Amino acid sequence: MNKITFHRKPMPILADYRPLYKITQVLLILFLCSRGKKSSLIRIHLISWAIKDSRRKSILLESAKKNKVHFGVWGIDPAVNFALQYSLGEKLVEMSGVSYKLTDKGVNYIKKIGEDDILEGEYSFLKSIGCRITEGMVQSIVEEWE
Repeated sequence: MNKITFHRKPMPILADYRPLYKITQVLLILFLCSRGKKSSLIRIHLISWAIKDSRRKSILLESAKKNKVHFGVWGIDPAVNFALQYSLGEKLVEMSGVSYKLTDKGVNYIKKIGEDDILEGEYSFLKSIGCRITEGMVQSIVEEWE
């Protein structure tokens, strides 16, 4: 009788699904786009989803200028949830009520990232948005879902 064997070969993973990339992206969102360095999960998902595509970025920037989110719905990425769980485990973020808050350890990590110009595109885009996408703006869209 013949025997079938499988050999696992290395397979590249898109950057969007690499844990360290997503952790850094989430920490950047908390550092650059969140009042008090904290944000709700759904707001983190919105910003993370928007920065994946140039068209979405321009809509998010326009939303920030007009104080109204122009997305009816957006994607929920499981990689963001995994990144937050790893970040909690590494004490880069902590829970603050129902929000995620950047810790001093997380701030130090992001400052090192800023020095090395890693994720420069995301860094400059998130900095341009700043804290203008508020929890209230996001919550008003979420309420329409219900």
